[in-house]
Amino acid sequence: MIRRPRLLVLVTLAEAGGAQTFAGALVHGLRARYDMSVGAHGPGGALVDTCARLGVPFYHLQNLTRDPHLRLDIAAAIEIRRLVERLQPDVVQLNSSKAALIARIALGRTARRVVYTVHGWAFLSRRGVSSAFFAATERLASPLADAIVCVSAHDRREAEARGVAHPERLRVIHNGVASPAEPPQRGSWPERPLLVCTARLAPPKDLLLLLDALAEPGVEAWRLRIIGDGPDRAAIEERRDARGLRDRVELLGERQDVAQLLALADAFVLPTRSEGMPYSILEAMASGLPVVASRVGGVPEEVVDGVTGLVVPPGDPRALAAALRRLHEEPNASRRMGAAGHARVREHFRLETMVERYDLLFRSLLSEELPRRALQPQTWLHGQDDGRAGRADIPVHLARVGESFSPTDRVGGDSGGV
Repeated sequence: MIRRPRLLVLVTLAEAGGAQTFAGALVHGLRARYDMSVGAHGPGGALVDTCARLGVPFYHLQNLTRDPHLRLDIAAAIEIRRLVERLQPDVVQLNSSKAALIARIALGRTARRVVYTVHGWAFLSRRGVSSAFFAATERLASPLADAIVCVSAHDRREAEARGVAHPERLRVIHNGVASPAEPPQRGSWPERPLLVCTARLAPPKDLLLLLDALAEPGVEAWRLRIIGDGPDRAAIEERRDARGLRDRVELLGERQDVAQLLALADAFVLPTRSEGMPYSILEAMASGLPVVASRVGGVPEEVVDGVTGLVVPPGDPRALAAALRRLHEEPNASRRMGAAGHARVREHFRLETMVERYDLLFRSLLSEELPRRALQPQTWLHGQDDGRAGRADIPVHLARVGESFSPTDRVGGDSGGV
């Protein structure tokens, strides 16, 4: 019997977000072809719920956090190294810049294929010294991956322009979503149309700007539902109330019925300052909604201006308000945009196409001779230091669905999604 390849998917955090949506979709699409495992900082979250529902092992990496922290980052590298030694994956697929950097350093000496999917370059959302630092970090770490997948052609062009990776190492695979054969039937345009935004309430999303746009003249008819949560929620509620929008704007928090909420809406909006290729836009287009979004990153590859929606300059509330006015003043055109968006998703952004392209990439890498990677990790990753960082008796706190390492580390659930 031929052994299935083993695939380990790593993300920084298990909370709801674009990288986690991608990871859940990839696991769902490939779990019949690979022995799958997922690792992220949990122990709970949308990705944990998805893994539990799919019967895929999830490992909680307790030291892998979003913000830089030298001690925790070293400990996270050790956790990842030990997890790989335990699972012996043939391919390690990385998501989000923090997990990708730490994992690439940790796995530099291992005979594993490493694929890094970039869900938007960190250096593009920053300026000055900070942007240069992140670009330099990506440039130094790029030899530690066998392939670097950009989710948009825009991100590949930026990578080539800044020299962060060799062009032969770069690929473009667009995100994909499941879509119904026909979009929801919405009927005539209402007098009080409903706008919906699905987003994490934190930068680079610009929900404060959206509220400013809704306070502009001529958009009083619009109602707004915001799906998602995050650290900026209190500031958004304060701005909403200050703008006199409390009766027009609802903050719904995290929801498991996003598809149903999209079906009830008339249009989708995403104001943002930096993006790779937002899943929220693809999901809205799959639901037949016209999209108003900022012209950043891969958004123009999703939204064809004037055909499937309207793209506006980032940071411009008046331009955003003008786009919303146009949708309301041209209801028949708005419905046609929604239908065109649904057709575009089914033609260019199918989940099955994305999954097949990743499968082809993984198998093509496994068929090649493994090259020797540069920038080998230091000895502390192998337990050969002064006895502190790499000692074998230091527990690695991993949690696996269906396998209890300790009562406090067990995770999982039977509902939810990414």
